[in-house]
Amino acid sequence: MLDVTSSTGLDEKVMIAASLHLPDGMTKRPSQLVFAIHGGGYHRGYWDPGFADESYSFAHWFTEQGKAVLTIDMLGMGQSSKPEPEDKLSGTIIAAAHADALRQVVSRWDGPVSVTGMGHSMGGMMIIAQAAAFPEMDRVAVLGWANEPMILGDTDVASLQADLIPSGYLATPRLPMRKLFYWDDVPLDLIEADEANASTTPATLGKNALTPGIVHDASASISVPVLVVQSEIDTSPAPDKELAYFSASPSVELQILKSAAHCQNFAGTRETHWSQLNDWIDRTS
Repeated sequence: MLDVTSSTGLDEKVMIAASLHLPDGMTKRPSQLVFAIHGGGYHRGYWDPGFADESYSFAHWFTEQGKAVLTIDMLGMGQSSKPEPEDKLSGTIIAAAHADALRQVVSRWDGPVSVTGMGHSMGGMMIIAQAAAFPEMDRVAVLGWANEPMILGDTDVASLQADLIPSGYLATPRLPMRKLFYWDDVPLDLIEADEANASTTPATLGKNALTPGIVHDASASISVPVLVVQSEIDTSPAPDKELAYFSASPSVELQILKSAAHCQNFAGTRETHWSQLNDWIDRTS
């Protein structure tokens, strides 16, 4: 648990829940750190699901490649603090809390470290916001987040906006999301376990994620290499148009993961996805 109170400006103690995954048998910490932020309705277990076997663990796969993985519960989600009333939160405050958490871990590193910021879905929105406001990451991977007007499976932006509460912590409507979240080969028992482990999401982040263009300016200010990942079934109607939003980046790449839906870590092709991510990190280091 990382105390990020001072970075938020809130009038209560604010904690970020985090897990640091390290390679087995290393005498010093690796020179590569992946900082991973989950999406809406999730928590840091997305990257290391306790209900599934090890082959579904993003964190385990990357530590096997000699990299460290830092996962957090976004502020207001999972085991992190849920400030009350919720509407005193903002995207700016949440990004500052996440940056503080990362900074605290990096400050304890026993040597130089290159940081890859990685966000999935709503976490993609937040990693963009963080990278723009706190340019402390060496590269940024945006997984399953669309700057283009989003497509959302069996629901749509207008329907989700209509269901939003003015303030508070809301459950993600998971059944309408199944078509978007999971490819046909994902076992039903895994889907049900994933849904049973869902987190609530701050209404603030829900509103932000459904606001067209919410991180367009932030995307345009990122000046490190950027990777955009979309699955065959995902949120962007035009993945090739996503690259232009990162106009200040010296290098923008697009990866399309075949035979996968939005939640890439549960796809049958997840190891292909992880390998492609790993290759990109190594090429841009």
